[in-house]
Amino acid sequence: MNLKFFYKLIFIVVLLFGFPLVSQNEHNGRFLKYIDSASNSIEKKPKIAALFLDSIPEPLNKNIKGHLACYYELKVLINDKNDESSKLYQNSVLALKYAELEKNYDIAGWASLELFYNSYIVKKDSSAYKYLKKAQKYYELSDNKNGIAEVTQMQALTAVNRKDYSKSNQLLLNSLDDYKRIEDDAYYHMYALFLLTTNYIELDSLSHAHKYFKTLRSLKDNATIPSSLHRRHVATIYGSLGAFHFKKKDIDSTLFYLSKSESVRNAMNDYDKRNYYNLYIDYYDFKEDYKSKNNYIDSLRVLEDYVLKKTMNASLLMGNTLMQSETELGIERKGKNTIKIWLIGLFIVLSLVSVFYVVKHKRSKKLVSSFEKNNDEYTYLKSNHEKLKAKVHGLEEYIVDVKKEIKNISSIDGTANQQHKIKELYKNLHINAPLLLDKNEDHLKLVNELNIDFFTRIKNEFPQLTSSEIIICYYLFVGFKSKEIAVFLKSSTRAIEGKRYRISKKMNLQKSELSLADYLYKTFKNT
Repeated sequence: MNLKFFYKLIFIVVLLFGFPLVSQNEHNGRFLKYIDSASNSIEKKPKIAALFLDSIPEPLNKNIKGHLACYYELKVLINDKNDESSKLYQNSVLALKYAELEKNYDIAGWASLELFYNSYIVKKDSSAYKYLKKAQKYYELSDNKNGIAEVTQMQALTAVNRKDYSKSNQLLLNSLDDYKRIEDDAYYHMYALFLLTTNYIELDSLSHAHKYFKTLRSLKDNATIPSSLHRRHVATIYGSLGAFHFKKKDIDSTLFYLSKSESVRNAMNDYDKRNYYNLYIDYYDFKEDYKSKNNYIDSLRVLEDYVLKKTMNASLLMGNTLMQSETELGIERKGKNTIKIWLIGLFIVLSLVSVFYVVKHKRSKKLVSSFEKNNDEYTYLKSNHEKLKAKVHGLEEYIVDVKKEIKNISSIDGTANQQHKIKELYKNLHINAPLLLDKNEDHLKLVNELNIDFFTRIKNEFPQLTSSEIIICYYLFVGFKSKEIAVFLKSSTRAIEGKRYRISKKMNLQKSELSLADYLYKTFKNT
């Protein structure tokens, strides 16, 4: 009996017992890459991100078990970009549901805020305060200071909804400096400025409104704010200013802000488009230009039909998805009752394989030894070796220079000096050798020589970490922020944050009082 026959026999035995050849972790890993790909492309290519998520087959609770909260979080972000309010609400409910089950408190807090905004601010449902309390609770559990800051902004927004604009401004101004200090996500500062601007417009104080609007526009090129999100808030303010001036019968200023709104029309949501068309209708009615007025009435009617169609489709999809979700949970509960049967089957299979392996162990060793010495294998390896030498020849001089610089850095005393030199080195790599940094395998080999003890220890203590996750751990250990790591790895800050969460989960840090960066420094500071 040769070795190939031995492997075939194992395969047949496993098939007879119906047990999958792929482990659950490997099975999940096949589809988790789609979640990462969707996260990386969602900002600039939301349609592509949606395709990645749609590529994950049913049942979701099996194929991406433990990651359903992340899946529905991305669904909500896509719905927001496509202005699909009904689907957004539905997927927010599912995101909260699975985040609570998976104890993902960051997503649970975030989903709670989405539900509060859509229930109270949009639908005027006073029972939505339960979601605001949930958001506060979950963000405190995860010690998410940015999330807690957003909860305070929602409190200011509820004051706006009550038309208590002075109270809203008081809440915002008390925390404005705190929002500004959140440098890794300037959205909080921008949104506070947005609320202050619109509040002062309602309070008939244009000088204050323009003051904060000017500061908001200055954030246009801030890398932590998506350009589409910034343009959307600018579009809303232009509409508010146009309506303010029309109310004052300042027709020239009204037309000015209508033209400004036109420049950011592609960033408007359905609410802004509706106000935009209505303001044009009022403007042309005032000018007694009824032909133009009717054109905008037609445009408004088309918009309302489109919104109605989206709402109906989303409602139908919501019912189907919730029903499917309950069915999947029922299947999962039923599946737990069959675990004992699978374990018995696995025990029998392993017993048969073990007996067979012991009996044929010596013969298999001889076959493996003979196989390793096979001349065809040697020729194949030699051919591949020559091809590899040809491929890397052009990079040898550059790599030698980089390794010399790495050795120089490793001999420097003081973590701060090393960190400064490392940042300079990576900036040089980022500019002059992007092809070298595109592959995680090459990247890991390169940074491994900076601190061999660190990489040896972390691989031994946490073998479940991937190469890309180990690289992120090293960057956090030496003091880099998520934004800087995203630049080095050509990824997004959101993707790095997501990987940080998964690393923390693999290290069982959910209940620890230490952050991931603090834990790495405390554990590996002597390397």
